[in-house]
Amino acid sequence: MKTIEVDGIKVRIQIWDTAGQERYQTITKQYYRRAQGIFLVYDISSERSYQHIMKWVSDVDEYAPEGVQKILIGNKADEEQKRQVGREQGQQLAKEYGMDFYETSACTNLNIKESFTRLTELVLQAHRKELDGLQTHASNELALAELEEEDGKAEGPANSSKTCWC
Repeated sequence: MKTIEVDGIKVRIQIWDTAGQERYQTITKQYYRRAQGIFLVYDISSERSYQHIMKWVSDVDEYAPEGVQKILIGNKADEEQKRQVGREQGQQLAKEYGMDFYETSACTNLNIKESFTRLTELVLQAHRKELDGLQTHASNELALAELEEEDGKAEGPANSSKTCWC
């Protein structure tokens, strides 16, 4: 678990990394069901890894909730000399699937924070109505509690009963 702040909202994110391994395929499908955001990651130094993205996208479309937010990641950008997948290929694939695209490097930290922040922004945007409703509800409850507290003060110190506003 990690907590990041986006637009003044603290968001706790939970990250599951299956490294694309087939042995995790059955449990991966279970995680899709509750996912709100998914990184589809390939290794820029492996054409085979890039080719598997289409299968992963198909699984996400089949098992993840409608409206799940997705970002395509080309990882190992620090290994330019071993590159087998061009940046343009990644950008084009992301465009075809309607996803944002980042090239990252876990070794040098290139675009790691940016990609996580962006995915969190996309999830928040997708759930903006729910968030606005929660904020309005909390704000209304706070205003009501303040009004009730003011009403209690108007009775003055003669009122010996204690009130808890928690």
